[in-house]
Amino acid sequence: MTTTIHPATILVIEDDDASRLLVTYLLEAAGHRVLAAENGAVGLDLALAESPDIVLCDLQMPVMNGYEVARGLRASPRWRVVPLVAVTAFSMPGDREKALEVGFNEHLSKPITPETFVQQIEAFLAGAH
Repeated sequence: MTTTIHPATILVIEDDDASRLLVTYLLEAAGHRVLAAENGAVGLDLALAESPDIVLCDLQMPVMNGYEVARGLRASPRWRVVPLVAVTAFSMPGDREKALEVGFNEHLSKPITPETFVQQIEAFLAGAH
């Protein structure tokens, strides 16, 4: 599987090892560069240091949750245009709206569908440029 758009640098912030490894594998197999962080604090630091093209972030994590990551990134003007995607098991009514309110552009529910995940992320990237 190869990407149909220019390879992107994608930051994945996910505390679950299996989920982080799966998402990383799928995106790298499509030709993208993946930066991975196991919690929100590490992810926020990586985002500020590396300036990825898009950030995929779980919402429920130790140390710093995804809502705090979104607020931290959106506080900076340069981060207001970078797409933030919540990839989370939070899929109850109101969860998507809450994620969008704090600054996420999109909300994907877990479990992800490996067959369509990369295309979804590439569509978010294409829509941002």
